[in-house]
Amino acid sequence: MPYHRANHLNHQDVRINELTIHSFEMGVYLAEADYDGRKAFLVDEDNKPQQFHSIDEVKLALDRCTIYKAYLVHQSAYDEMCGGAEKVDNTLKVPLFLPGVG
Repeated sequence: MPYHRANHLNHQDVRINELTIHSFEMGVYLAEADYDGRKAFLVDEDNKPQQFHSIDEVKLALDRCTIYKAYLVHQSAYDEMCGGAEKVDNTLKVPLFLPGVG
């Protein structure tokens, strides 16, 4: 499985085509970067998805590289209602405006 590490990406000569920050309940965020033709999650030193606790933590981890597009993505767990319609895709994808975003 492909992966990226924040400390490998956080350099001035790195250009990330798209950064997707996935928001989960309990204030957990995972970052997925499209860099060098590979779209992959950022992992920690144990090769487990690196957990962030805010969008600002993600920004700080990647503050030196150039990011062309950035998005915050959230899928609600509360999409089923009694007697309601079948499950639908309720993904919310919001563009983020980060300093240095191209």
